Amino acid sequence: MLFAEAIRALIGAGSAGVGQVAIALCILMLPPTVISVRSHRPWIFAAHEFACMSDEAPAEIGSFLAAVAQAECQAVGKALANRRNRHRAIHEARKAIRRLRSLLALIRDSVGDDTSGIERALRLQAKRLSALRDTHVIVAVAEKLAADDDTGAWTTAVQALVERRDTLLADELAKDPGFARRRAAMGDLATALEKLHWGRITADAVRRAVKKSQRRVLRAEHDAMQTPTSNHLHRWRRSARRLRLQLITVAALNASHGTKVHLADAHRGKSTKALAHLTDRLGRCQDIQVLRSSLKTLGDPSILPALRKRLRVEMKLAKHQPFVHR
Repeated sequence: MLFAEAIRALIGAGSAGVGQVAIALCILMLPPTVISVRSHRPWIFAAHEFACMSDEAPAEIGSFLAAVAQAECQAVGKALANRRNRHRAIHEARKAIRRLRSLLALIRDSVGDDTSGIERALRLQAKRLSALRDTHVIVAVAEKLAADDDTGAWTTAVQALVERRDTLLADELAKDPGFARRRAAMGDLATALEKLHWGRITADAVRRAVKKSQRRVLRAEHDAMQTPTSNHLHRWRRSARRLRLQLITVAALNASHGTKVHLADAHRGKSTKALAHLTDRLGRCQDIQVLRSSLKTLGDPSILPALRKRLRVEMKLAKHQPFVHR
């Protein structure tokens, strides 16, 4: 059975974590290779890995990617239906949305359809979940800072942040019980995705999309290095994360069809590892910035100077960490 058909079978069975399982299995199929990295930015070479991809790509390329898109829609819906751990569920839903948006960026120029409506809807879904996710992340960051704080200021801050996080989640669930409207919206998006002309996607189009993402990362990196503002660092992080997700998807595509890809300079696993390290470091800066902004509404202003002083130290440490895994 072709791997794309296997994915469709899983989708039809309603299996858990279809998108994650599909990609993980494909990656496990990749052959081992010697890793050779000759640049501090090894993912740049990853784009060249696709230079030898055959233009005689099988017609199943579109079917495979369409199946992955449907799996990610199901992953979002399943995550939002999880009542046991709402905060974890929100995190998983946002990750699936990011994977789906990276896939759309990979195919938007080749399907011949206007995908802007779908992309706007996905951005809206992600935005609606962002505030919920941010409140949970800053609680986790604050708890780590409280662990080695002798003043008690961070313990007080954590209590206030937890209350705010739980209140915000309760308010959202009151407006959208069980996230039913969000889940229904993802069902509508899945239907819209089915109507795209996936059969028009070629290996050459995929290769061009990856190179486009590579250039996007380089532009964002240049801007962030020249002017390391929070916005520039965040844009660098988003572009690097999108490229990483696309590399993983294309690696899965190649493995599912037995496509032979010439590994000229860097193994794709090393490239995605480097990008993951980069996004983690940049994410640390973003989390600290979000936490700092949230302190403005704490009820006890007397603890703010100590909190802000600690965050200045943490931000300095985060920015001086190497942004690339060598």
